[in-house]
Amino acid sequence: MPKPSLSRILFLAAVLVAGPGRIEAQTPEVIPVAAPQLWQRAEFRVEHVPAAANCFDPDLIRLDATFTSPSGRILTVPGFWYQDFSRMLTNGVEVLTPVGTAQWWIRFMPTEPGDYTLSLTIETNATPVGGPVVTVFNVPAAMPSGQHGYVRVAPDKRYFETSDGRPLRLVGQNVCWAGDRGTFDYDTWFGGMKESGENFARLWLSPWFMGLEHKPGTLNNYDLRGAWQLDHIFSQAEQEDIYLMLCFDHHGMYQVDSPGWSGSNNFWKTNPYNELNGGPCMKPNDFFTNARARAIYQKRLRYLVGRYGYSPQLLAWQFFNEIDNVFGPLNGDDVVAWHREMGQWLHAHDPYGHLVTTSLTGGSERPEIWSLPELDFSMYHSYAEPAPGKGAALVGQAFVKRYSKPVMVGEFGIDAGTWNIAADPHLRGFRQALWGSALGGTVGTAMSWWWQDMDADNVYPLFAAMNGILGAAGWQKGDWTPVEFVRREGPPLELAQPLPNGEPFTAQVALNAFRRMQRKSPGEVAVASRLAADRASESLSGYLRSSKEAGLQRSIKLTAWFGGNARLAFHVKSVASDAVLVVRVDGKEVLRTNFVGAGAAPTRPQMINQDFALNLPPGKRVIEIANDAGADWMLLDSLKLEQVLPAGFAGGWTFGPEPVGLRNGKKAVLYVNSPWSVFPANALRYNPPLLTGQSVQLLDWPAGAFNAQWFDPGTGKVVGTTEATTAGTALTLPLPAFSDDLVAIVTPRP
Repeated sequence: MPKPSLSRILFLAAVLVAGPGRIEAQTPEVIPVAAPQLWQRAEFRVEHVPAAANCFDPDLIRLDATFTSPSGRILTVPGFWYQDFSRMLTNGVEVLTPVGTAQWWIRFMPTEPGDYTLSLTIETNATPVGGPVVTVFNVPAAMPSGQHGYVRVAPDKRYFETSDGRPLRLVGQNVCWAGDRGTFDYDTWFGGMKESGENFARLWLSPWFMGLEHKPGTLNNYDLRGAWQLDHIFSQAEQEDIYLMLCFDHHGMYQVDSPGWSGSNNFWKTNPYNELNGGPCMKPNDFFTNARARAIYQKRLRYLVGRYGYSPQLLAWQFFNEIDNVFGPLNGDDVVAWHREMGQWLHAHDPYGHLVTTSLTGGSERPEIWSLPELDFSMYHSYAEPAPGKGAALVGQAFVKRYSKPVMVGEFGIDAGTWNIAADPHLRGFRQALWGSALGGTVGTAMSWWWQDMDADNVYPLFAAMNGILGAAGWQKGDWTPVEFVRREGPPLELAQPLPNGEPFTAQVALNAFRRMQRKSPGEVAVASRLAADRASESLSGYLRSSKEAGLQRSIKLTAWFGGNARLAFHVKSVASDAVLVVRVDGKEVLRTNFVGAGAAPTRPQMINQDFALNLPPGKRVIEIANDAGADWMLLDSLKLEQVLPAGFAGGWTFGPEPVGLRNGKKAVLYVNSPWSVFPANALRYNPPLLTGQSVQLLDWPAGAFNAQWFDPGTGKVVGTTEATTAGTALTLPLPAFSDDLVAIVTPRP
């Protein structure tokens, strides 16, 4: 029997109608958009389908196409309602124009050559329209396409790999939405990313760009313009070999009246699930508990699977961006149960088996979420975190150990509010986050948030330099695990004696000003030197919590030696409610002030803007600044100690180079920071002090002699070579002279 023509595949379904012997033929017609090719998106439009009141509702009309591959694998994909568009850029604005009329489409990815069998079924109102009709089409053999299959979790539970077993390490960024130029922005961004070696991007579906079910009137009635824009972006990603993570909703969809983000993020009022807009939910939490809301949402998931699930470039589906931003109005237990149910549904109904995840606010973890087996990997968002390289590595190793699944640093910024390159003009914090994540055991680099600014400031050369070094190291191949280094806990909280003939100095004590980082701040520092003060934000938060949050309540505790005329000076910026400022010196209360925060709230603080100064007696002093009995937090935004005497740390401890790294057998790739340049310390300084005679020590290292080739991570240029021989099970690698950061590729000496 001859094969059906690839230019037109005809399905005939005979349906009996009233009248003896009378037969009318419905003729649904499936027409290939192009001849199906190996590892290329195969698209078919389906004509003469019965009409329906809502073509997005599978309860009313449902098309399913079951493909049987030449090897016998069976895969069923949903048909979807499609409208084609053309695009133009007019005065800097993307303009979409419909092309033709809306119609039914099917998408499929042929992964092997040969004859495929396709069986199409159509139901209206849960009733089959005729029987399934079967046809055969052929996918010709082709030269290897460079495709490696769909992404899955690797056996080591630390990284990803493709379905052919090829390791996949990610270098990329967020590019969640476009500006006025719409999809034309992605043509520019993806081009720059591809050229610099990036292979990952994160997208959002949102009310302001590329939304499907994100505005009034779109409940189970999806915006086909946004869907077409997403089609185009997927096509660009497939062309540029960029993997995509698609986030379905951001937390603002469930936010009612928060003044955060200047009040611009309160989208519950326009959420189509809101009963005021015709939805089933009276309040935001109903979205997670209402049976009808869950059923409607699953219809959206079905549509997304049918339209975009074919693509191997789809790394993962992501339910939410930072959903715990609206915990409080939302019940956390209900959100967890919802993730379990929807994760199960999506895994059961995505025939391509894409990974599934979600995300939480910056600095938060929530084990009840990441312990869910329905979520294939965990996420961490990092904003305004001091020591971002070391921090990313610690997150990577801790999360993998706790949850036995990979972790991605899915958002990063040295500031939570803006790109703020003025605070990181040499991109030290940015660079440290990239390298600390890539070599710290996460799935790849930290994925920076401020994509439009990154493009405007042309940071692509940093990615190109990074990829050049990592390519030479073989990072994209083989089994890599974190290197164990000799590490010293520190700095100590105790001081030795003042240094002989040391000149008194003024210590500007750095405080972390991001409220969510307070939970990570131990609250105590010994101010031995200017560097200790510069790096104090790794331990000190400017937010002083009240006793009502006992688990987070920490004072600011400083130990220092002082000369004559010493002074403590600080500035209280704001309070979230009534607060009680207390200052103690050597345990004795020397100041108490009450602040009244009438009408204030954590998101609507009362501005105080009051300076305080206290004289300090000479000698070794322990200073404590606390919010002893307040109703909520108070914020200090500057802290200064005058006439501090330089001293040593107890036990002779000193600041030293700070390494992270990965190893693969006898090979390693390392990233090393000077202690003087660990962000945000000395971020504005053009050249930190030059370090000489330094080394790092790798533990549990195999015997032998080794070479280390050292690179400037900013340029990718070689800056030196050193050699070392293992002593016992430790390899002590000398560092070349440096003032900022270094990358090394360590290999056995020939």
